[in-house]
Order: sequence, then C-alpha cells, then structure tokens
Amino acid sequence: MNADKYIEKLDLEPHPEGGYFKQVYGNDEGGEKTLSTIYYLLKDNDFSAFHKLHDMVEIWYYHAGERLNIYVIDQNGELKVHHLFANNEMQVVIEPEQWFAAEIPTKNGFTLVGCAVAPAFRFENFELGKRKDLLKAYPQHSEVIERLTHD
Repeated sequence: MNADKYIEKLDLEPHPEGGYFKQVYGNDEGGEKTLSTIYYLLKDNDFSAFHKLHDMVEIWYYHAGERLNIYVIDQNGELKVHHLFANNEMQVVIEPEQWFAAEIPTKNGFTLVGCAVAPAFRFENFELGKRKDLLKAYPQHSEVIERLTHD
C-alpha cells in the first residue's frame, strides 16, 4: 500500500507537528487513562517537528514503509539519531523532557509508525519547539534544528 491508501484506510488526519495521525486508544481529558496510542504517518518531505513531552514517555513502533530517522536531544544537549526500520531499530523510547523530531531521510515514500504515550497524552504536557529558542540552546545542532522546525 502507498501513503494515501494508509491515510484513507486508517482515517488519518493532519497532525499539528506535521504528518498524519489517528488516536487509537486513550483520551486522558478526565485523567483516567494510563496509556494512549496513535497511528502516525509521514510521507515524502513531511517531518515531525522538534517537540518534547513533559512527564510522559513516548515509544515509537515501526509498522511499514521507509526508514525513519528520529533525532533526540537529551538533557545534556547530546544529539542521538535513531534509525527506525525493519531489521534495525523496531522501536525507540523517548524519555520525558527530551526534544525530538523525525523525518524520512530520502524524502521519498512514507513511513507508518505507532506511538504509545504513558501516562496518556495530554496537550498541556506537549511543547512544540521554537526554532530561535532551540538554536540558542543547542547551536551545535543548528543544521537539524533549522530543517526540522516550522518557524
């Protein structure tokens, strides 16, 4: 299947950080869920912009498509690149308070992943990175920050 078929079949919609998604499980508006999951799809030049989660762990699981690079800047300012792909890393764990972003390195095709967040995702614990702030904090990573932020 191609990206458009997955978007249609899974009823995905545009995600605020880039790409397409659909929540599969968990809505923590009432504070009762301990886990939430989504399908998340990037295609071609789409990217997941740098963001971080406060007090939540996020795990990405590879399902289909091209290799996906996930860039993580830890609390010490170190950048690690994970290569989510069949026969390589099949899942990546992102700890709370780490900035992270993702892209298809070839800018061609699509990648479908699942993302699980624990405790369940809440938008008030989500922070989308601002390019100027990230560049000030991590000038050594300017190339990837410039490429994977929206402003």
